[in-house]
Amino acid sequence: MNRAMSQLSRILELSGNPIAVLENVEESEDIAVSPGAVWNVPEDAKAYLLDLLQGGGVRLHVDYINLLYRILHDLSESPRAAFGGTERDLSGVALEMELQPLLQKLRRKRLVRTAVYNRRNRMILNLLAKYQKADFGDIDLRIVWGPVLPNDSTKLVANEQILVQNGIHSRRRAMDEIGIKDPETEFKKWLEEREAILKMNRDLKQRLAASD
Repeated sequence: MNRAMSQLSRILELSGNPIAVLENVEESEDIAVSPGAVWNVPEDAKAYLLDLLQGGGVRLHVDYINLLYRILHDLSESPRAAFGGTERDLSGVALEMELQPLLQKLRRKRLVRTAVYNRRNRMILNLLAKYQKADFGDIDLRIVWGPVLPNDSTKLVANEQILVQNGIHSRRRAMDEIGIKDPETEFKKWLEEREAILKMNRDLKQRLAASD
């Protein structure tokens, strides 16, 4: 990549400083390429600037660099879209298809790291139990990975609502699926709010009954 870019840079640098070509001229003095320059050449002589970009030679270098980019993206399984180079508006499904190689790579890494992180966490708990005499009981360790691509939370919430109402998912599971970091704390807050609302309703019914 560095060699290809250096070659293209040299070509562009030379084309930006054009070379004056004089034909049928034995000697030349004060020949400079600059705005307003005047050249005095013999009658049969010919003067012109050498065009290094003639014939589309630069295009070959640019195509070669793009090919190197393609090879790098294929080997790293990171398509150009992963760097924000989509150059067009894509839907969520189209973007996922565009980033499919990267998503597959991510899934493989998460499978490996999930097992490693669970083992590390289990070792931490064992050390605490041994040296701090802490009793954690039977804990189900889980690694929660965040979403890679933006998703439609409205559809996900609607699906989880149906699953909770039908008794398939618990509220904690639904909050976990939606992406709430601490479902247990959130569930306790929900219980407190529910209890406060029920108490307000009971007090309101008692006041209404007393007024009657």
